[in-house]
Amino acid sequence: MMGKSEQDMAYSLLAAAVGGKAVELDVQPATWWSLFRLMQRNHVSALCFEAAEHSHAPREVLLPWMAEREKAIAWSRYQRDVQRDIADVMRAQGVRMLALKGTHFADFYPQPELREFGDLDLYFFDKHQQADRIAEGLPHVNIDKHSHHHTKYNYRGITIESHYNLLNVHYPPSNKKFEMLLNGVVDTAEFDILFLLRHAAVHFASSRLTARDLCDWVFVAGALEQQVDWEMVKQVLRKFGMMPFAEGLNAVAARRLGKSIGHLGCESPWADRMERDVMYGDLQSVHEGEGMKRLVWKLRRYKSMRWKRRLCFSDSPLKLGCAAITSHLSRPYSIMHKV
Repeated sequence: MMGKSEQDMAYSLLAAAVGGKAVELDVQPATWWSLFRLMQRNHVSALCFEAAEHSHAPREVLLPWMAEREKAIAWSRYQRDVQRDIADVMRAQGVRMLALKGTHFADFYPQPELREFGDLDLYFFDKHQQADRIAEGLPHVNIDKHSHHHTKYNYRGITIESHYNLLNVHYPPSNKKFEMLLNGVVDTAEFDILFLLRHAAVHFASSRLTARDLCDWVFVAGALEQQVDWEMVKQVLRKFGMMPFAEGLNAVAARRLGKSIGHLGCESPWADRMERDVMYGDLQSVHEGEGMKRLVWKLRRYKSMRWKRRLCFSDSPLKLGCAAITSHLSRPYSIMHKV
């Protein structure tokens, strides 16, 4: 393909969606289909629909793209209704609830319904067990306790993840100290920034980020930029070995979306590698093999992610390896789990 690469066109479309500006793309119909599928894999197809429409994507691509957008809006509204339902039930029993990730980050988007998400991630502070007992009293709720980070149940067709902690304190080991730090700044702008970056860093180091994660950074950090104590944030990032990751993410946002946080700078030696990983990553993020084939694939993937862990954590490779093994052994189910 001559001219712009698919990656360049995808980022141009995403920049138009984030910035609310039209972009002219000289794209063949087959390439539009490819861009549509790429945006679906990155969970930003709803966000990018209007940019594609203004860029004169062909009608045969826009129709399913518009359907994706409308589905995302309807799903978001329904999930929020379920979230309000659970919050009301918990509040009546004196249990405080905090929404994490998807529905919370969406509040910072210009149109929250366009921020795509699947599960509802909820945190009940020190009353997790009470919250689970209350949930068991709801219609048709059966709680799955396989994970060591959260329990899981289905309520009104929505998967609820009820988190024991804000972070998975089993991996990486430094998450235990990061958890304590976050608990001390709940309900502040610093909490939102640090939680977002730590959550994104853990995903990046274990598998990949998506364009949705990049948009989360742009919208959340952009909205809170004037409220955040950036010196405190940078001190935490340095202490926990996250500064290279944060600077890289910010550099990709600056280069590709024209949005960045000046306090973190707009240059990074990792920007080139990270911007491709954000858009494409490992597209085979789920291994369909069984048994030893899946285990071998997981071990190879863990080895291939060494460069990412160096950007994200202060923990030594030995500590990380031991923690990963211990974490899986404490929940053997997770060893052969697909993701």
